[in-house]
Formats: sequence, structure tokens, C-alpha cells
Amino acid sequence: MKAILIDDELYCTEVLSSLLNKHCPEVEVIAEFNDSRKALEHLRKESPDVIFLDIEMPYLNGLDLLQQCRPLQFQVIFTTAYNQYALQAIKLSALDYLLKPIDAEELVAAVQKAKDKTAKPDWRQFEVMENLNKAPEQAPKTIALSTSEGLTFVEVADIVHCQSEGSYTKIFFIHNETIMLSKPLKDVGEMLVPCGFLRVHHSYLINLNHIKKYIRGEGGEIITRNGHSVPVSKQKKAEFLEKIAKI
Repeated sequence: MKAILIDDELYCTEVLSSLLNKHCPEVEVIAEFNDSRKALEHLRKESPDVIFLDIEMPYLNGLDLLQQCRPLQFQVIFTTAYNQYALQAIKLSALDYLLKPIDAEELVAAVQKAKDKTAKPDWRQFEVMENLNKAPEQAPKTIALSTSEGLTFVEVADIVHCQSEGSYTKIFFIHNETIMLSKPLKDVGEMLVPCGFLRVHHSYLINLNHIKKYIRGEGGEIITRNGHSVPVSKQKKAEFLEKIAKI
């Protein structure tokens, strides 16, 4: 598996190269670049199997570099200390990232996922990140969801609620379509809570903008605008009532 490392800091590429050599012997580092312009020149001539790419770099940031390499013929693993929303967008859309300082176990896992993938990344995955990069303090309006069939790009406002299905999450939309997402509810919640969602039960996450009625009880029950019933746990009842009082 041939790899190229791209980071504006020499120390970062040296450390990553050493980690790959020690923990991922199947990866052959064929080039290292600390100037994104030189990396782009190389990628126009030779395509590796995977690139390890920093996002914030001078001259060309990681997304600008990828834009000029389209259509992408390699897998991408970001190496970054990026903002909260973008990290969650990367996670949900099946792109891989490694937070600096890079952990050896996480590196091995990311390399394995890159090896297992057959399809090249869909550019719309990076468009989601690009929009977040332009407005890093704003919650995303569109996200990419990784399912067993591939990627689905959805408007956050169209999601009514999410239900845990073990290590998977079932997502319900306003027109009663559903998607089974290969991520646990915890990961989905980290992305959606800043967008106006609330975890109202161990197994349920609700879009507060889609509540039609609340039926009181020990915990209570939410009726959504499209007619679904979502339980509220006794432990989450006070937080839920506080939130809807502000709507």
C-alpha cells in the first residue's frame, strides 16, 4: 500500500513516517511533503493508494489541494486538530481522520479501513467539510451519512428523530423515509445536538423543531409532526421540559 504524507510541519511528517514504519509495515511511504504546492505537483504525476493530509496549511490547505486533484484516485486520511463540527462531519461521512498527536492504535485502525475500502471518496463528502471550514462556528445544514449501501447526503432539518439499534442508528425523516446508519447513537448525537437535537432517552434523539405534542407521564411521550411516538426517560424529563420551554 503506497502512501504520501503531506503536512507543512517537518516534525509531523517525520513522526508519522516513523509510526507507519513501526506499526503499519504494509504501508510504503513513497514521498513526504511539507509544501502543499510541491505535493500537488507530485499527485498530478503519480497517484498513491492513500494520502495522509493535514487540513490547515499555507499556500493550499488540504481541501484546496484535494479540489485540484479531482477526480480523486486515492483514499484520504486527515491528520489534524480540526474544529468540533468538522470532525463529527468527517466521522459520520466515513472519511477518516487522526487527531494530533497521532495515537498508534488509531493509526493502525485508519490504515485498515483505507485498505478495506474499494470505492474512492465522493467529492460531496469534502464539500460538507468545506462548508464547515467557511463557517466553523455554525452547525452544519447538510451532512453525509455512511450506510451499508454507501453515502447519503441529507438536510439536517429533514431529520425528525433517531433511534438506537445496538451499534447502528435508525434515522427517521419528515416524509417517513428511514436510513440505517452504521454508527452508534452516541456518534450521531455528537453531530446533531448542536443542530437543535436532544437525547431524550438512552435510545432516542429528537429534533426539537419537529415536536407536535408532549404527553405527560413518569418520563412522558413525544408525538412528532409526522406521527411517531418517542419516549422520554425519567432521567431526561427535566432537561427536555427546560429545552421546550425556550422554543
